[in-house]
Amino acid sequence: MISRNFAIALTLVALLLTAAAGWADTAVFEQGASFSSSLSGGSLKEFRQGTGVYAWTRKQPEPQGKTGIEEKPEGQVSLIQALWRSAVVPGWGEMYLGANRRGGIFFGTEVGIWGTWSTFKIQEHLRKSNYIEMARNTAAVASDDHDSDYWKYVGLHLSSQEFNEWLRTYAKSEFGFGTSEYTAYIDDHEISEANGWVWNSTARMRDFAYKRQASLDAGRRATYTLYACLINRVVSMIDVWRLSRVYNEIAVETAGEYAGFDVRVVPDEVGLGMSFGWFKNF
Repeated sequence: MISRNFAIALTLVALLLTAAAGWADTAVFEQGASFSSSLSGGSLKEFRQGTGVYAWTRKQPEPQGKTGIEEKPEGQVSLIQALWRSAVVPGWGEMYLGANRRGGIFFGTEVGIWGTWSTFKIQEHLRKSNYIEMARNTAAVASDDHDSDYWKYVGLHLSSQEFNEWLRTYAKSEFGFGTSEYTAYIDDHEISEANGWVWNSTARMRDFAYKRQASLDAGRRATYTLYACLINRVVSMIDVWRLSRVYNEIAVETAGEYAGFDVRVVPDEVGLGMSFGWFKNF
């Protein structure tokens, strides 16, 4: 029980940390600026804020430092295209949007989840083979082709004869002796002699029950990791939804990048003058 809860807690903590890293506030992007100097009436200089075009320089912490988008957008992208990628392989949607490191986190989490699932399934199979082999060698079980209820009863009763006696007592208390329901219940659940078992000691029977429970626990843990797999996809899709909005906003803004010369008439101390300058939005 402790190991199962630990595995669940570890998986959830990893996913929460991933989500927290992915939900950082969107970038406060640097804006471009233009500088112009007056050619008339003294030393008029003007410094003005740019038009809102987002800066994109890999040497700067912005914008990729906040958004995680590491590749400059070349155009707007479809949210659906990003979402289905994250639904199939978490992290693929982030990589589609240029957020490779963030995508790597989700993809690495996915690999870890499937690795954990594989480990638990292997444990389940090996432990099941172990307890079945024990029952065949020690309790004289003739075949391993039985359902889960059969193996449960093998771990609860020293022999199939003891089980059948318990079954009749139970059916009598539930349906009444000799009734049609009693007979039908016995016919459906009674263990035949060909499928019978006999343990040579209570200790062996309990050891068998312990091994079977260990196999069931491994199977349950494997199921829990599938839930973690689903959570990883949901978190990745939410992350992609947030990223796509920023990505498309950057794409729209950077599509208007330009550079050139600026000539204008501006007021100065003596009247009007000519302003000539070089500008660049970046």
